[in-house]
Amino acid sequence: MLSKTLRKLRENSGLTQQQVADAINVERSTYAYYECGKTTPDIDTVIQLAKIFNVSYVDIFENEAKSQSNVFYDVSGENYMNSNDAQHIYDLSKIEKTLLCYFRVLSDEEKIDVIKGIAKRTEIKKEK
Repeated sequence: MLSKTLRKLRENSGLTQQQVADAINVERSTYAYYECGKTTPDIDTVIQLAKIFNVSYVDIFENEAKSQSNVFYDVSGENYMNSNDAQHIYDLSKIEKTLLCYFRVLSDEEKIDVIKGIAKRTEIKKEK
């Protein structure tokens, strides 16, 4: 069921409903409705959620019994990491998790720009 899958993916990512809702630009109650099955997100929202949870959007719709939600995908859809290798996400601070949510909904070009910007700011700090 989609609602249970969304909840499981969010919990496995160590994110709050508010963090996810903020990243997809909806009220927390709207996202909560997705998780309890009162409403269903549109396909564009599902794609954004897949990016946030770092899974293929197909995985969100697959039968929960297959439990493919512990396989991570890169931007091309290639399987590259098992969630057993990603337990460190729980070590992230609240602000790091929020940043990650926002980052995952960006386009590939926007992600590159963000990375370059962070790298540039890091270099400037080292020079001071």
